[in-house]
Amino acid sequence: MNHCRCLHPFRTVGFGLMVSLMLVGGTAIAPSHGQSGNQSDVTAPNPVNVMPAIDTEEPQIQEFTDTNTLSEQVDRVAYEAQIQQISITEAVQLLEEYQAFEFCNLLELDRCGDVPSLDAILTTLYTTWQETGNKTALIYVVQLPKALQLIAIVPPDRPVSTFSDSQQSINLVHQITVPIDTREEVVELTRTLRRNVINRHLASDQYTSPATALYDLLITPLKPMLEAQGIEHLLFSLDQDLRLLPLAVLYDGEEFLIEQYGVGIIPSFGLVDTGYQDIRSQSLLAMGASQFTQNSDLPAVDLELDFITRLGWQHQLFKDEQFTVANFMAANQANQFGLIHLATHAEFNPANLQPAYLQFSDRTVSFTELRELVRSLGWIDATYPTVELLILSACETAVGDRASELGFAGLAVQLGVKSALASLWRVSDLGTLALMSEYYLQLRQTPIKSQALRQAQINLLRGQVSLTADTLILSNGQRLPLPPRLQLEARQDLQHPMIWSGFQLVGYWN
Repeated sequence: MNHCRCLHPFRTVGFGLMVSLMLVGGTAIAPSHGQSGNQSDVTAPNPVNVMPAIDTEEPQIQEFTDTNTLSEQVDRVAYEAQIQQISITEAVQLLEEYQAFEFCNLLELDRCGDVPSLDAILTTLYTTWQETGNKTALIYVVQLPKALQLIAIVPPDRPVSTFSDSQQSINLVHQITVPIDTREEVVELTRTLRRNVINRHLASDQYTSPATALYDLLITPLKPMLEAQGIEHLLFSLDQDLRLLPLAVLYDGEEFLIEQYGVGIIPSFGLVDTGYQDIRSQSLLAMGASQFTQNSDLPAVDLELDFITRLGWQHQLFKDEQFTVANFMAANQANQFGLIHLATHAEFNPANLQPAYLQFSDRTVSFTELRELVRSLGWIDATYPTVELLILSACETAVGDRASELGFAGLAVQLGVKSALASLWRVSDLGTLALMSEYYLQLRQTPIKSQALRQAQINLLRGQVSLTADTLILSNGQRLPLPPRLQLEARQDLQHPMIWSGFQLVGYWN
């Protein structure tokens, strides 16, 4: 029997029309909420009002149960027409405004600020490259009726402040239109890929075929530029219906995308807090449970928590009956943890009236309540996040549910953390143990979140992390003896992409 852990991003039932960005008289109007660190004011002109005008002093509250309600609030047709007609600089601004409006309104985010300018984005890409050596390209993917619009921004080779004119910034943006028959074709490819990767009984061509088709649409047109620029990491801001795409498993016929680049997703660039901190210097809060009364047991959790707390982080550990809401709150009130790891059951089902929840040992906590708890800790209200990385060592999102898509891609900013690591589908308890153990091992050696994840995924893919009948063997040769209950699962193929490709880094990538 496979023990699975899952957390589904929450779904709201109240839609707060708080202002994030809208176009009024050609000017971007921003709310007065605390903004993230890489944002700046922008007043570039746009000829068409795409986002609705909202009363910023008395926001309206609209109750809805249909997760597609937001589409009625934004003139999507005008947005798609405008994105093809305006200048590159204006297109970047409009993309950021549209994404921020979707996330901030549907998820009722508090951390919404001003839309970043192209130069602000370039400055951040350059700065993070200099700080970490990890050269990142930002890629927006926009679905049009008969095309995909790819807009890639690469970091400059020197500070933007030294540029002599705006054309030097524009030259770092690459806009490509990729013809398609219909947008439904791309959505169906995405769903087919997910469905076939999850089914480990299918032949490999059942997932490599859609993975190759999507690679050809999203990566191949940009590949010469990415290679010429020496890009190491791809940071995607994806359009609706594509946000649950398992990017790591895109396939060029010989290699998976993760073998070529690190990958991650963001809601929008303006909703990401940047500023590199060495994760090895952070303290760790590790919590989880292996036994439950109303859910199946997770026998790998004890091993997972014991292993990651032996790797050198200053830490606090709460297992089983100690994994309580009170201990979570008390620990975070007494200490500032840069790394928080929660290994437990959680569930979200958009067809079920029960909200998303996280299972503590003493009770369940809805996602809405969790947001309130972390708000009381100051995570959400702080100008800059204090939590560098939140790991939910299992999670699942709902295909076709728009709120679930937005919830997953906006996971980090919803909870006021800089980055979150979660999974797109149910991963077995033993498979989660393998990837999480290897990931933490890589974080100690390569303290870049995205590159550590990439190396962990590659090590599973290439068999450098393996199983015997009673032992998990990591890439450095370290052996973790498996208890009898996990030995029953030890025939799993850790090289299968179902195990490694579902884990996605959300938010700040370094």
